[in-house]
Amino acid sequence: MIKIVTVCGAGVGSSMMLRVYAQQVLSEEGIQATVEASDISSVSADEYDIVITTSDFADILRKSKAKVVRIDNMMDKELLRTELMKVI
Repeated sequence: MIKIVTVCGAGVGSSMMLRVYAQQVLSEEGIQATVEASDISSVSADEYDIVITTSDFADILRKSKAKVVRIDNMMDKELLRTELMKVI
């Protein structure tokens, strides 16, 4: 099973929205995965297969073993679908 984490500054705003959108996309695509939300200060990115975050935090997480998906327009669910499917 694929392990995904969405990351933002506090772990309660944009990461939660990205988590919901990612779960919807994965469900629609028939892909089984766990999706969690976290804040940048407590995430252990190496524990996940994929990290979904903004460009600012993606730069911080670029050395992790996880594949990093950069999403700066969090309202664009189709962009998320496209970028997520590229790494899956």
